Amino acid sequence: MTTPSPSQVWGSHLSRPPAEQNVQFCAGRDVRALPMADEALLPYDLWTNRAHSIMLHQQGLITDDQLSRMLAGLRELEGLHESGKFFLDLEKEDVHINVEAFVTETQGADAGGRMHIGRSRNDQSSCDVRLWLRDRGLELAVSCHQLAEALLEQAERYADAVMPGFTHYQPAMITTWGHWLCAYVQGLVRDLERLRLTLQLVNRNPLGAVASFGTSWPIDRNFTAELLAFDRVDTNTLDCIVSRWEHEAQLAHAAAMLMNHLSIMAQDLIILSLPYTGMVTINEAFVTGSSIMPQKKNPDFAEVLKSKASLAHGYLVSLMGIQKGGFSGYNRDTQATKYLIMDLLRECEEAPGVLHGVFETLTVNRARMQEQCRVGFMNSVDWADHLARTHNLPFRECYHVLALAVRLSAPETEITYQALEQALQESGHDLTLSLEEFEHLANPSSLIAERRHSGSPAPDSVREQVAELRVALSQFQAEGIVLQQHIDEARQRCREYRI
Repeated sequence: MTTPSPSQVWGSHLSRPPAEQNVQFCAGRDVRALPMADEALLPYDLWTNRAHSIMLHQQGLITDDQLSRMLAGLRELEGLHESGKFFLDLEKEDVHINVEAFVTETQGADAGGRMHIGRSRNDQSSCDVRLWLRDRGLELAVSCHQLAEALLEQAERYADAVMPGFTHYQPAMITTWGHWLCAYVQGLVRDLERLRLTLQLVNRNPLGAVASFGTSWPIDRNFTAELLAFDRVDTNTLDCIVSRWEHEAQLAHAAAMLMNHLSIMAQDLIILSLPYTGMVTINEAFVTGSSIMPQKKNPDFAEVLKSKASLAHGYLVSLMGIQKGGFSGYNRDTQATKYLIMDLLRECEEAPGVLHGVFETLTVNRARMQEQCRVGFMNSVDWADHLARTHNLPFRECYHVLALAVRLSAPETEITYQALEQALQESGHDLTLSLEEFEHLANPSSLIAERRHSGSPAPDSVREQVAELRVALSQFQAEGIVLQQHIDEARQRCREYRI
């Protein structure tokens, strides 16, 4: 018996305590405060300030001493922040003025007062947010990739594990667990494609757009793009500012689509793990209990995940609406976009990791899956196809023969040999079926092997799908590693820059 945590009333019937990851994911914001939005942007504002200051010096707009003092002030602030000794001052309104004020107060107005040459908070904020979005997009891609790899490993192991397939929540046709898992991964690959596109659109330099309409200072936007690891400059200065909501919405869309896919996995796990189906068993690390019913093992993570998918939709719609019909130029409506995207990702970012843990510890009950294949006449289509193919009959005729065979087989839950022969006779087909032929199509494993085309549930086809999906995942992983290295090198270059 597990001793429950002093903070929990449930869990004594479990063989192990719940995973902390599971508890925190399910608790959500119930007992957790939201951090300040600009607190999250502070590291990026420091980087943006470094890059802009280095560029000003290269362009001859500030002296060696002025740049040295700017960088010294930014280093001091960074150290204080990392040690938990720097706090944003509400009276200074936002992170940008807080940083400028700190450098001015510690290094003098001749340094701090020149940091804003050729720059507005409009392009500065846009730049900070893009850097933040880029990091979050990469993190989401990594967790998505890790989940996909875990699913493929299981798909390969259970390529031949036959099980029911469903339509309308009712038994439909026999499939394999490996095929089911490959369907999840194919969706995740599309999610990675969306994240790749999002990163391509986000990873462009808006710095130098200033308020919206450029500057008379001779700035070098290509150089700041290099220092910030952007792929290129977003050229038109007005569009850089008008589109301040768009990049948040782009990542929100990718995240919302991902959450839809994850919510399908969650619903599947709820249904397949019911005692009445019993095809999979969720590890006790990922269940929760009840305050009144001592026997309960609830898949709370799955229900919470589904609700978070709905929240993601709401945040996305809000992001799409904020700048709808906006007047070209900066409008403060867009200030709220950072709150929305931060809230969205805070709700969703842990979901792939939780499912990763669930699937890695999932017990797959092969015998129960195979047993359930004999419920609901799920080989009916395969029989209709077999008759049409081997006896050159119209498929629709064979469909009606099998419909009659299903009715005649009742109350059995699978087609009987006698019922099929009677259905053929009553339909006017003088055909003889061997017992060997019948037993072949009554065997779920033999039946599934007949579906030999690409993408099918047949074990060999599943293994081919696993191999193809692994190639796609490895390509995404390689691209992500290159981008992350580029980002790390650029960030370190700015951090270590000296005159």
